[in-house]
Amino acid sequence: MKTQIGIGEASKKMGLSRTSIQKLVDSGQLIAVKTVGGHRRILQSSLDQLDEKMGPKAMQRLAASDMNAGNLEQGSRPSHANVSELAVLIAEDDAVVSTSITASLSKLYPSIKFVVTEDGLDAVLNLERNRPHILITDLKMTPFDGFSLIQRVANRAEYQSISIVVISSMSEEEIEQRGGLPDNVLFYPKPLNMERLKGFFDAHMQLLKQQFLPA
Repeated sequence: MKTQIGIGEASKKMGLSRTSIQKLVDSGQLIAVKTVGGHRRILQSSLDQLDEKMGPKAMQRLAASDMNAGNLEQGSRPSHANVSELAVLIAEDDAVVSTSITASLSKLYPSIKFVVTEDGLDAVLNLERNRPHILITDLKMTPFDGFSLIQRVANRAEYQSISIVVISSMSEEEIEQRGGLPDNVLFYPKPLNMERLKGFFDAHMQLLKQQFLPA
Protein backbone atom coordinates (compact mmCIF):
# COMPACT_ATOMS: atom_id res chain seq x y z
CA MET A 1 0.00 0.00 0.00
CA LYS A 2 1.21 3.51 -0.80
CA THR A 3 2.15 5.59 2.21
CA GLN A 4 1.47 8.88 0.41
CA ILE A 5 -0.91 9.81 -2.42
CA GLY A 6 -1.60 12.94 -4.44
CA ILE A 7 -4.65 15.16 -4.10
CA GLY A 8 -6.10 13.88 -7.38
CA GLU A 9 -5.83 10.26 -6.28
CA ALA A 10 -7.29 11.12 -2.85
CA SER A 11 -10.17 12.89 -4.59
CA LYS A 12 -11.06 9.75 -6.56
CA LYS A 13 -10.61 7.48 -3.55
CA MET A 14 -12.89 9.54 -1.29
CA GLY A 15 -15.41 10.59 -3.95
CA LEU A 16 -14.83 14.29 -3.23
CA SER A 17 -13.68 17.21 -5.35
CA ARG A 18 -10.03 18.28 -5.34
CA THR A 19 -11.16 21.52 -3.69
CA SER A 20 -12.76 19.66 -0.78
CA ILE A 21 -9.69 17.48 -0.31
CA GLN A 22 -7.55 20.63 -0.26
CA LYS A 23 -9.87 22.18 2.35
CA LEU A 24 -9.59 19.08 4.52
CA VAL A 25 -5.81 19.39 4.29
CA ASP A 26 -5.89 23.12 5.07
CA SER A 27 -8.16 22.54 8.08
CA GLY A 28 -5.90 19.80 9.45
CA GLN A 29 -8.40 16.97 8.88
CA LEU A 30 -5.95 15.36 6.46
CA ILE A 31 -2.18 15.39 6.98
CA ALA A 32 -0.06 16.18 3.94
CA VAL A 33 3.60 16.80 3.21
CA LYS A 34 5.18 18.92 0.50
CA THR A 35 7.48 17.37 -2.06
CA VAL A 36 10.66 19.05 -3.26
CA GLY A 37 8.66 20.25 -6.26
CA GLY A 38 6.09 21.92 -4.00
CA HIS A 39 3.28 19.39 -4.53
CA ARG A 40 1.08 18.16 -1.68
CA ARG A 41 1.20 14.44 -0.84
CA ILE A 42 -1.41 13.14 1.60
CA LEU A 43 -0.52 10.47 4.13
CA GLN A 44 -2.52 7.33 3.35
CA SER A 45 -2.81 6.61 7.08
CA SER A 46 -4.41 10.03 7.60
CA LEU A 47 -6.93 9.34 4.84
CA ASP A 48 -7.82 5.95 6.33
CA GLN A 49 -8.22 7.42 9.82
CA LEU A 50 -10.59 10.15 8.59
CA ASP A 51 -12.66 7.60 6.66
CA GLU A 52 -12.93 5.34 9.73
CA LYS A 53 -13.58 8.23 12.12
CA MET A 54 -16.47 9.60 10.08
CA GLY A 55 -18.19 6.25 9.60
CA PRO A 56 -20.29 4.76 6.76
CA LYS A 57 -21.99 7.14 4.31
CA ALA A 58 -20.39 10.24 5.82
CA MET A 59 -18.33 10.80 2.69
CA GLN A 60 -21.58 10.89 0.74
CA ARG A 61 -22.59 13.88 2.83
CA LEU A 62 -19.35 15.66 1.92
CA ALA A 63 -19.88 14.78 -1.73
CA ALA A 64 -23.34 16.33 -1.46
CA SER A 65 -21.67 19.42 0.01
CA ASP A 66 -19.52 19.57 -3.12
CA MET A 67 -22.70 19.63 -5.23
CA ASN A 68 -24.21 22.36 -3.06
CA ALA A 69 -21.05 24.40 -3.42
CA GLY A 70 -21.34 24.11 -7.21
CA ASN A 71 -24.88 25.43 -6.99
CA LEU A 72 -23.69 28.36 -4.93
CA GLU A 73 -21.16 29.27 -7.61
CA GLN A 74 -24.08 29.44 -10.07
CA GLY A 75 -25.91 31.90 -7.83
CA SER A 76 -28.33 29.65 -5.94
CA ARG A 77 -27.19 30.55 -2.44
CA PRO A 78 -29.49 29.02 0.24
CA SER A 79 -31.34 31.42 2.49
CA HIS A 80 -29.62 30.30 5.68
CA ALA A 81 -29.19 32.75 8.49
CA ASN A 82 -25.77 34.09 9.44
CA VAL A 83 -23.68 31.01 8.85
CA SER A 84 -20.99 32.11 11.28
CA GLU A 85 -23.54 30.57 13.67
CA LEU A 86 -24.07 27.09 12.23
CA ALA A 87 -27.62 25.84 12.77
CA VAL A 88 -28.47 22.31 13.91
CA LEU A 89 -32.05 21.06 14.39
CA ILE A 90 -32.48 17.98 16.62
CA ALA A 91 -35.67 15.89 16.63
CA GLU A 92 -35.33 13.48 19.55
CA ASP A 93 -37.87 12.45 22.20
CA ASP A 94 -35.18 11.12 24.56
CA ALA A 95 -33.90 14.10 26.54
CA VAL A 96 -30.79 12.18 27.64
CA VAL A 97 -29.73 11.63 24.02
CA SER A 98 -30.44 15.19 22.86
CA THR A 99 -28.66 16.67 25.88
CA SER A 100 -25.64 14.44 25.29
CA ILE A 101 -25.43 15.54 21.67
CA THR A 102 -25.75 19.26 22.37
CA ALA A 103 -23.31 19.16 25.29
CA SER A 104 -20.64 17.24 23.38
CA LEU A 105 -20.89 19.22 20.15
CA SER A 106 -21.02 22.57 21.98
CA LYS A 107 -17.60 21.81 23.41
CA LEU A 108 -16.27 21.13 19.92
CA TYR A 109 -18.06 24.04 18.22
CA PRO A 110 -19.25 26.69 20.72
CA SER A 111 -20.81 28.77 17.93
CA ILE A 112 -23.36 26.10 16.93
CA LYS A 113 -26.97 27.21 17.27
CA PHE A 114 -29.07 24.26 18.47
CA VAL A 115 -32.83 23.92 18.28
CA VAL A 116 -34.12 20.80 20.07
CA THR A 117 -37.60 19.38 19.39
CA GLU A 118 -39.28 16.30 20.87
CA ASP A 119 -41.05 14.97 17.77
CA GLY A 120 -41.12 15.22 14.00
CA LEU A 121 -44.09 17.58 13.86
CA ASP A 122 -42.38 20.13 16.08
CA ALA A 123 -39.29 19.75 13.89
CA VAL A 124 -41.34 20.49 10.76
CA LEU A 125 -42.59 23.71 12.33
CA ASN A 126 -39.01 24.70 13.09
CA LEU A 127 -37.65 23.97 9.62
CA GLU A 128 -38.84 27.34 8.33
CA ARG A 129 -38.27 29.31 11.52
CA ASN A 130 -34.72 28.07 11.99
CA ARG A 131 -33.54 26.79 8.59
CA PRO A 132 -30.81 24.37 9.71
CA HIS A 133 -27.65 23.31 7.97
CA ILE A 134 -27.88 19.89 9.65
CA LEU A 135 -30.89 17.91 10.86
CA ILE A 136 -30.36 15.17 13.45
CA THR A 137 -33.40 12.97 13.94
CA ASP A 138 -34.59 9.83 15.69
CA LEU A 139 -36.97 7.53 13.81
CA LYS A 140 -39.29 6.26 16.55
CA MET A 141 -41.32 9.31 17.59
CA THR A 142 -45.03 10.03 17.97
CA PRO A 143 -47.25 11.31 16.54
CA PHE A 144 -45.00 12.34 13.64
CA ASP A 145 -42.02 10.02 13.26
CA GLY A 146 -38.58 10.47 11.72
CA PHE A 147 -39.51 8.71 8.48
CA SER A 148 -42.24 11.28 7.85
CA LEU A 149 -39.88 14.12 8.73
CA ILE A 150 -37.18 12.88 6.35
CA GLN A 151 -39.73 12.42 3.56
CA ARG A 152 -40.94 15.99 4.01
CA VAL A 153 -37.39 17.34 3.83
CA ALA A 154 -36.58 15.20 0.79
CA ASN A 155 -39.73 16.37 -1.07
CA ARG A 156 -39.18 20.10 -0.61
CA ALA A 157 -36.73 21.81 -2.96
CA GLU A 158 -35.91 24.54 -0.45
CA TYR A 159 -34.65 21.92 2.02
CA GLN A 160 -32.23 20.16 -0.32
CA SER A 161 -29.17 21.82 1.22
CA ILE A 162 -29.98 20.35 4.66
CA SER A 163 -27.75 17.44 5.68
CA ILE A 164 -29.60 14.68 7.56
CA VAL A 165 -28.21 12.43 10.29
CA VAL A 166 -30.38 9.63 11.73
CA ILE A 167 -29.71 8.26 15.22
CA SER A 168 -31.96 5.32 16.05
CA SER A 169 -32.27 2.09 18.03
CA MET A 170 -33.94 0.48 15.00
CA SER A 171 -31.87 -2.14 13.20
CA GLU A 172 -31.01 -1.73 9.52
CA GLU A 173 -33.40 -4.60 8.78
CA GLU A 174 -36.26 -2.84 10.59
CA ILE A 175 -35.50 0.38 8.73
CA GLU A 176 -35.54 -1.43 5.40
CA GLN A 177 -38.94 -2.91 6.28
CA ARG A 178 -40.20 0.67 6.64
CA GLY A 179 -38.89 1.57 3.19
CA GLY A 180 -35.32 2.42 4.10
CA LEU A 181 -33.54 5.76 4.18
CA PRO A 182 -32.37 7.93 1.25
CA ASP A 183 -28.81 7.17 0.19
CA ASN A 184 -27.59 10.59 1.29
CA VAL A 185 -28.80 10.16 4.89
CA LEU A 186 -26.13 9.23 7.44
CA PHE A 187 -27.22 6.56 9.94
CA TYR A 188 -25.79 5.97 13.42
CA PRO A 189 -27.22 3.25 15.68
CA LYS A 190 -28.04 3.71 19.36
CA PRO A 191 -26.29 3.69 21.75
CA LEU A 192 -24.62 6.57 19.97
CA ASN A 193 -20.87 6.53 19.38
CA MET A 194 -20.23 10.21 20.05
CA GLU A 195 -16.72 10.15 18.62
CA ARG A 196 -18.06 9.11 15.22
CA LEU A 197 -20.64 11.89 15.30
CA LYS A 198 -17.91 14.37 16.25
CA GLY A 199 -15.82 13.12 13.34
CA PHE A 200 -18.66 13.78 10.92
CA PHE A 201 -19.25 17.28 12.31
CA ASP A 202 -15.56 18.06 12.37
CA ALA A 203 -15.12 17.45 8.65
CA HIS A 204 -18.58 18.49 7.49
CA MET A 205 -18.66 21.82 9.29
CA GLN A 206 -15.20 22.81 8.12
CA LEU A 207 -16.48 22.51 4.56
CA LEU A 208 -19.74 24.31 5.31
CA LYS A 209 -17.91 27.24 6.87
CA GLN A 210 -15.63 27.65 3.87
CA GLN A 211 -18.40 27.19 1.32
CA PHE A 212 -20.88 29.67 2.82
CA LEU A 213 -18.71 32.35 4.39
CA PRO A 214 -17.88 35.19 1.99
CA ALA A 215 -14.45 35.08 0.36
